[in-house]
Amino acid sequence: MPSRIKILLPLLTILALALTLSACQQPVPTIDAGQNAAKAPTTAPAPEQPQPEATSQPEATQAPADDGFQPVEDVVGKVILPPEAPASFNPTDRPDASVGDADATLTMYEWCDYAYPGCLTFNNEVLPQLKKDYVDTGKLRIVHKEFPVAGGDPSVIASFAAQCAAQQGKYQDMADWLYNNADAWSQQSDIQAMKDAVKPGGEAVGLEDLDAFNACIDNEKPLEDIKQDYYDGSDLKFRELPGFVIDGRVINQGASPEELTTIIDALLQQKETGSLPDTVVTVTPSPTPDTDFEEETVTAMGDPNAPVTIVEFSDYQCPFCLRHFQQTMPQLKKDYIDTGKVRYVFKDFPLSFHKQAMPAAMAAECAGEQGKYWEMHDKLFGERDKWNENPNVNDVMKQFARELGLDEKQFNACFDSEKYKDEILADQQEGMAAGVQGTPAFFINGQFLSGAQPYEVFKQLIDQILAGKQ
Repeated sequence: MPSRIKILLPLLTILALALTLSACQQPVPTIDAGQNAAKAPTTAPAPEQPQPEATSQPEATQAPADDGFQPVEDVVGKVILPPEAPASFNPTDRPDASVGDADATLTMYEWCDYAYPGCLTFNNEVLPQLKKDYVDTGKLRIVHKEFPVAGGDPSVIASFAAQCAAQQGKYQDMADWLYNNADAWSQQSDIQAMKDAVKPGGEAVGLEDLDAFNACIDNEKPLEDIKQDYYDGSDLKFRELPGFVIDGRVINQGASPEELTTIIDALLQQKETGSLPDTVVTVTPSPTPDTDFEEETVTAMGDPNAPVTIVEFSDYQCPFCLRHFQQTMPQLKKDYIDTGKVRYVFKDFPLSFHKQAMPAAMAAECAGEQGKYWEMHDKLFGERDKWNENPNVNDVMKQFARELGLDEKQFNACFDSEKYKDEILADQQEGMAAGVQGTPAFFINGQFLSGAQPYEVFKQLIDQILAGKQ
């Protein structure tokens, strides 16, 4: 493997880990005061520790509650405006990989990996509409930034190809080719084979100087630019790709096309009128997070007198919550919950872009009425593929109730009436007041732990508490 690629890949491996051990995130704006410019990571990130956060005044036209949070009913159904980028954010421009007027009203930076499914969807389904509605009308300039963290070495080589084509004015054509021909280049195991696999793209997109294109790839000419793009994005803690910064605001957990256009429209209106529309809200975390959570009985398991309490804020549709359920929860239950050392409490935090999360949460609560909350909880995660993104989700929930042997009439009446919706939203509000921005989020005797962390992270914190070290 060429030595210069070796320099880049350790950085990408670390960030790929961060993407894997991650959370579904509902953006909540905070300002990370005094954050330094991005540095290349040299070790795996340590578990996140709670830190005091500076806050900014809400920008929404509707006044927040006295505690810094808007009432749940004012937030639900609206898009939360993304947080501001760190003060150190100063990305390198990429004019050869940009579309739109240099003096467009808004600038959007987009970080992607040509092997990442979410980036393929964005490129093929979302980007064309953004170009039509915003770029072609002079409202938006889009700057692509390389972020090859998902596909390993082949993704790095693909970034070489994209940037080498950009030097001949064919960035977007090459990006389209890379996304739609990933099978041709992403499966190679030898570096030279990877390079050879992307070279046909030059002829396919009609590059005038194929020799220069091929030499650019072979000599790894864009490596420093790719590394700089990585540095520019590494401060933004991307948990999903594509990652965006739009007019200085960071979307690091992805966004549906509807949410993306809502945010763009809101920022355009703010530029024009000085105020935000009521389609978006800002939520400012309290300077002193409130972790005095309401007691739970139905959604709790383990000894009520256990020395350690874990409170999980979760979203049944979130893939990272599923990962926690599959990979971490079984060992936690065996070693700590079943042995009386940990009491485990589940609280709902359905994210706005997970449309089936609320029906799933309501199904669990209605099953809890009949003493089978945890059975439904396990079924929802264990058979997520049956209802996730399913427009007939309500029918699936009722089928689950039948399969669990619940009284169907009682369950259906509970579910159809949305009996527990307010309670679920109250859970969400509790999480927001405690500073939860994404799922899963955990409080271990009040200590915050974010994301689907491995079992060993939980074990270390729990054992420290049990040993009296915290």
